Parts: sequence; C-alpha cells; structure tokens
Amino acid sequence: MGGSKEATSSPGHSERRPVPSAEDRCLAKESRVGQTPARTRRRTSVCEARWLGRVEYEEAWRLQRDLAVRRARGEIPDTLLLLEHPAVYTTGKRSAGEHLRLPEKPLGAPLIVSDRGGDITFHGPGQLVAYPILNLRTAGLGVVTYVRNLEEVIMLTLRDYGIESGLECGLTGVWVGNEKIAAIGVRVSRPGGAAGGWVTTHGLALNVDVDLAWFDRIVPCGIADRGVTTMQRLLGEAPPLTDVAARLAAHFGEVFESEILVNEALTASPTQSVTI
Repeated sequence: MGGSKEATSSPGHSERRPVPSAEDRCLAKESRVGQTPARTRRRTSVCEARWLGRVEYEEAWRLQRDLAVRRARGEIPDTLLLLEHPAVYTTGKRSAGEHLRLPEKPLGAPLIVSDRGGDITFHGPGQLVAYPILNLRTAGLGVVTYVRNLEEVIMLTLRDYGIESGLECGLTGVWVGNEKIAAIGVRVSRPGGAAGGWVTTHGLALNVDVDLAWFDRIVPCGIADRGVTTMQRLLGEAPPLTDVAARLAAHFGEVFESEILVNEALTASPTQSVTI
C-alpha cells in the first residue's frame, strides 16, 4: 500500500462536483497541507468496525474478498477492519519487485503481490492497518474523494496526539515534513458482478511503533527521496495500538458520516481514550 496509484478500477458514476485538472488538484493539496480536506456531505450510514488483532496478510486479504462480495450483495453493512500484520512486504501487481533494495530471499519477510493500487511497502507489528469495505455507490463517493477522505481520517487521528501532518502534491498518503507516516493503497471493484455496487478493499497503514529498519530494504512506495517516520519517533513514546485504532474508527465515522458499530460501543469522543 502506498504510492500515487489510488485504485485498480473506478466506479462508473461521476463525482458530485466537477473533477479538477491535475494542476488544480496540486494547488488544492498544497493549500491544505496540515489541514483537513473538504468532504462531500450526505446522509448518515452504518459501518461495523472490527478489531482483529494480529492477522496474517493473506488471511486478511481472503476475509476482505469475502466481505466485499457480501457487501456488494447488500448482505452486510459497510465494514472497517482494524488490525496489524506480522512482518510482510506487499506490492501492487503492476510494480512487483521493482523497488527492492535487496534480493527477495534476504528480505527477512515474505513478499506478496496483491491486487491493490500502489507500490511496494512494509507491514508489521506496531503498524495500524485499516481495511474499509465500503459500497461507494451507496455512499455517493468517487474514488478520488474516497482516498481524500481516508487521508483526512488519518490527519485527524494524528492531531489527537498533537501531531500535525499534511499532504504532498502528486503523492498519496499522509506526511510529517518530508517523511511519510501513513500509506494508502486501495482497490475498487464489482465483486458481485455488473449488477452490484463498487466496493472498496485494502486501505491504509499508519506507522505507530513499527520498526523502521524494515523499510531500509525497499524503496517505500517507490519514492526514493523521502523518508518514513512513526508516531513513536515523533512523540518519544508510542500510544497503544488499540487506542489509535479506536480514535481512527471514531474519525472514520465522522468523516464518512457513518454510525460506527464496534465490539463494545464507542461512548467517548475522538479526543478521549477509548478501546475497541
């Protein structure tokens, strides 16, 4: 996850507002660095958030595919999976192995080619991963707005901890200065066939307390002249992963205007400590 390719396919419906030119998008992103981007207003929906703990990448991928089919058929509501992975490198199918700094065998962790957009990145303990399974047609969102909303969720979550972050023109993800703290790589497809909705899989990865040495073995997100950072490095001490997950879930509900249903009800505001 992570890179400028935001999706492998896109919905057939149009945005609610005209799509800006590439130059206009760059100017808009530069103007709101450190701020939260505007979002489309619509009716409130329901989203079920699940804290899964540590899950193997391929197991979580299978779960996403299953949930996406069920979401396309209308059998389940929108779903937000929150978890961390054991050490693993993943890459989009269009850039497999292109940005390895070491041969695959000495990497020390598996390299998996997934069906998401984006370039190579690392997932591991101490990194919060969020996989939204959303029906974009029902939500009234296009892919670009969906990705901008994910960036906003991340920035609001970081702000809870006193970390001011922003966007970079032409680059997906969230940055603190010249270093990426969160990567985004998504897929949008019609798993239920042409009659079904456009449903999202994959999502975002926020570096909370992940070992950054793993990133030295690759060109993260294919960007050679930028660094990677974590909340632990910026704060001196990492918050509990479940606390960050709960705050991110609350902000997800705020940004996507969804009622978040979790294992235990979220009764605190996003600026208070809550547990999933």
